[in-house]
Amino acid sequence: MNQSGPPPPRRRIGVWPHLLLVAAVGISVAIGILGYTAHQAVRAQFAVVVRRTYAATARQMQVAMDGVLAAGGMPALAQILPVLAHQVDGRITIVDAQGHIVADTAAGSPSICHGLSYNLPLTDVSGRTVLLAHLCLPDPTTSVVGIADARILRALAIPGLWGFAVALALSLLLGRRIVIPLRTIVRAARRFGSGDLETRVPVRGPTEIAALAWEFNRMAEGLQDAQHQRQALVADVAHELRTPLTVLRGYLEAMRDGITDPDRDTLGVVHEEAVHLQRLVDDLQDLAQADAAELVLDVDLLQVSEVLQAAAAGFALQASDASVRIEVEAGLGLPPVRADRRRVAQVVHNLVANALRYTPAGGRITLRASERPEGGVAVEVEDTGWGIPAEHLPHIFDRFYRVDPSRTRGTGGSGLGLTIAKRIVEAHGGSLDVESEPGRGSRFRFTLPPAA
Repeated sequence: MNQSGPPPPRRRIGVWPHLLLVAAVGISVAIGILGYTAHQAVRAQFAVVVRRTYAATARQMQVAMDGVLAAGGMPALAQILPVLAHQVDGRITIVDAQGHIVADTAAGSPSICHGLSYNLPLTDVSGRTVLLAHLCLPDPTTSVVGIADARILRALAIPGLWGFAVALALSLLLGRRIVIPLRTIVRAARRFGSGDLETRVPVRGPTEIAALAWEFNRMAEGLQDAQHQRQALVADVAHELRTPLTVLRGYLEAMRDGITDPDRDTLGVVHEEAVHLQRLVDDLQDLAQADAAELVLDVDLLQVSEVLQAAAAGFALQASDASVRIEVEAGLGLPPVRADRRRVAQVVHNLVANALRYTPAGGRITLRASERPEGGVAVEVEDTGWGIPAEHLPHIFDRFYRVDPSRTRGTGGSGLGLTIAKRIVEAHGGSLDVESEPGRGSRFRFTLPPAA
């Protein structure tokens, strides 16, 4: 077997490292999403608690400052402000009605509040707002959430490691289910490429891997069958060529040695064998073109009845010698078909020749043509011959196949006529099949598409 071809691919990273990488990335993403979600939840919940607590604190501070302002006025309020600010760890700024700062527990510092800010109106004994207190409280959310984040990460570390270990084990098991069948297929492909056509692989593993194994086995069986057919074809061709070449060589050597004179009868035998060789070569060429989908068709409008009449006339003398009647049943109203006249005539010729070969004296061969309901024409070649046993019917169109195991040219021809006929009909877009019963004859039927 030819070992030439493209070089093997360079070594790449296997499936297992990819599975491990996917597992690691998946676990990392899952832990990251879980941590971020917990962080956001803690931050949102803690912010709600802080706002509620500081709102209550601000109201208490407002009540306290109102009481001090009503009892002792602004001097008493200014004196108590540092104590109140220290209690809440915040900053208190008092502004009068004109917007002037009259008291500030952090005088000289920027007035920007980086925490939670509350504006508390202060009233006198009559209930009139006379001052406005700005209360700035520090926001503990960031520091508390940071502590919570650290605890969350520590809490997720151990489950994350366990999850990674479990994912690693699962990826190894999954990789084993995937990689081992793939390696089996690769080794089988190498053995198959080395000429071991009996190589097959077990169909197992995941659906895709099992499908790949099944397709590999199907491909291997097809290639093995093709190899056997090729070997059988070479053997059959050699067998078919050997007989006429042996006859030709024997007569030529006899004439060369003076044993036989090159008279009319001798040259007639040589000519007959040469014609047989030419027909065999032509059949092989037609079959090769049909197998390669290169069969050339000269398609034109064709009346099938004319082809049947011509075939009956062409075989009239041979049928008369064999005491076989040939009848044509083709109506005048048959629609034309688009087909190659020479190729269709070749199909009919092969079928009639086959029928003559297996029809005894006193028999009948009927060439029949009829219009198909779906369009086109159906052609039948029916005989009253010996028939074909059921076990031979599936192989009747195989190349070099003969029902008669003796394989003589008198009873079996070259074994290519029916094969070529089937290929020609299929090239026209039709089909060729056979019905037969031993002792009651055979009927070959092929179809041709309509002219449209």
